[in-house]
Amino acid sequence: MRLLAVTLAALLLAGCSTAPRMARLPGARWERTGSSFPALQHDIDGLLADSLFPPSNASVKIVSLSTGETLYEREPRLAFTPASNQKLFTAAAALAVLQAAYPFVTRLFADTSSVPTLFLQGSGDPLLTTRDLDSLVAAALPSLPPGRTWVVAGDARLFDDVDRGKGWAWDDEPDPTVPFLSPLSLNGNTIRVLVRPGRTVGDSVRVTTEPRTSFVHIENAGRTLPDTSLPTLDISRKWREFSNTITITGGVGIGDTVISTKLSIAQPAWYTLTVLREALEASGVKIGRVMIDSVSARAREVARCSHRLDSVLVYMDRTSDNLAAENVLRTLAVHGQGAPGTASGGIAVVREFLAGIGIDTTKTVIADGSGVSRYNLTNAESIVDLLVALSKRPDLFPLWRQTFPIAGVSGTLARRMKNTPAAGNLRGKTGTLNGVSSLSGYVTTADGDMLAYAVIMEQFPGSPQPYRRVQDLLGALLAGWRR
Repeated sequence: MRLLAVTLAALLLAGCSTAPRMARLPGARWERTGSSFPALQHDIDGLLADSLFPPSNASVKIVSLSTGETLYEREPRLAFTPASNQKLFTAAAALAVLQAAYPFVTRLFADTSSVPTLFLQGSGDPLLTTRDLDSLVAAALPSLPPGRTWVVAGDARLFDDVDRGKGWAWDDEPDPTVPFLSPLSLNGNTIRVLVRPGRTVGDSVRVTTEPRTSFVHIENAGRTLPDTSLPTLDISRKWREFSNTITITGGVGIGDTVISTKLSIAQPAWYTLTVLREALEASGVKIGRVMIDSVSARAREVARCSHRLDSVLVYMDRTSDNLAAENVLRTLAVHGQGAPGTASGGIAVVREFLAGIGIDTTKTVIADGSGVSRYNLTNAESIVDLLVALSKRPDLFPLWRQTFPIAGVSGTLARRMKNTPAAGNLRGKTGTLNGVSSLSGYVTTADGDMLAYAVIMEQFPGSPQPYRRVQDLLGALLAGWRR
């Protein structure tokens, strides 16, 4: 009876509370908010007190780099899905382990023996483009004996053959931000589809691709509609069939100019080799078959192109590119354990790096390098600890800070926080999944103090826009704050 009375009293007290409520495990210690600056705490609590929270959750931590003191925190050790803030761990480990000048080199080899063969050896370069392949062909042509028919082979041994991240959703296809993975990557393992109206109403729409390649097949059921009709164009790929057939349905208005979209490509190594074959044929080189094979011992290098890690990391974080993050993760595995590079091998390197700078890796789950997987778990404190640790590395910090998008200026923050004190000041890595929005990085206050901050919001329905708005208000508040 006494136990029942105590339980009822506790429930009644909880029901009268005006503070946000959260389920608690027996013995759990929950931390709400805290700050040694009451006015700052009041202002930030005010941003997080509206109807968005609850039912959603937020984890926040803000630390001064000059004094090391925590200026504000809210549930800093609560485990959250970080979305693309996961890329911060991948990028930091790569910068420290591989170093800025590490080259992603794509090589073209020629074997001029009885079966003339051109080998394209992939390095996981996520920045390789059609133009780069054209440059490789132009550089190789003087070394190729004329009058021969060549085999084109792709060497994709550097990574294993697992072409998706752990926990990636099956129905993300054919979203270009969640591409298939390969050490032979081209154009982000995507293709751009361009649709234009026909010459008259009722005509089929005109469809082209960039690059123009026979690797994809077009099924065009699109029609040109009067401008008064409601266009319902759909551009997709037969992804359920694991096919590279692009489908066009619906229509476009007769007055439209061009509608453009990107799609992921299945079997990216074969895509890369097909585009290479077509570039060689356009230059007058006769090509027989195309295959996947290792570079032969008799082959000699005839051309190469490369991109440095620093360029890859800037592109990866500013555009939040998932292919780059996954290729970098597997490259870390090759560096640490040898080929073939695996996600698990790269994760081991990342975890070793994080433990080495004092981050408690027992409180995190690393499932991939990009943050696409919902299996990833981290917290605001771990992210801020990473940001603080990198700020103390003069050999790494200038480039590290450069990789972040700048509010109102560049990357995924180009349109955010414009005309606020944060514009041109705050640097932040964004992250977005359904029901998740995160932002972490650095901002300098009005009195010149650089802060490290991390914000993760999750478990919300609908658009992330209201939650990004709260993040933007917080960024502007910190940029204009004085002690």
